Amino acid sequence: MNTNSKRSCFFTHGFTLIELMVVVVIIGILAAIAIPNYIALRNRALEASVKANMMAAQMAVEEFSTLVQGVYPGDLDTKIDDILDPDMGPPMGEMSLAAGVRIPPFPPEAFLKPHPGLKNPFEPGNKMIENLITSPPPVPPPTVRGCVYYSTYMLDGTTSGTGGSAAYVYVLTAFGDTDPLTLTLP
Repeated sequence: MNTNSKRSCFFTHGFTLIELMVVVVIIGILAAIAIPNYIALRNRALEASVKANMMAAQMAVEEFSTLVQGVYPGDLDTKIDDILDPDMGPPMGEMSLAAGVRIPPFPPEAFLKPHPGLKNPFEPGNKMIENLITSPPPVPPPTVRGCVYYSTYMLDGTTSGTGGSAAYVYVLTAFGDTDPLTLTLP
């Protein structure tokens, strides 16, 4: 009788297979709920960063426009001298929106000011900003996620998109994870 009591004490201190399986199922259910929510939250944060890049680009375009009497640059590399009197000279005459750079950091002659958050949040090694001559595609390939696109138009609605020329309307468009972002400027 003494050996049976030792045996029953020995088996009361462990977990049964059913208890372990219940715990694993509960952890699996929690993970199935948490992981998609985490991914959606991360994508929303990355898209918010792209919208912040769009706002930085808008500020650069508006600063350029203020200096050249209300017109916008035809593309990202249009210099102030291309629109105004070429005798304006340095330091302002050589300035353009991106100064030939598409991945930060931008040089001092660019209106896009360097700051730590100014990058492509989806693809950090890819372009942060680029010219877009035609309208954006409905679904972007993965290489354009997070890129801000600058498009310009003349008063009659035709695309400007040529370096060294002035434009009268501009649009900034960007792509989030799969869709174009709803923030279109101005």
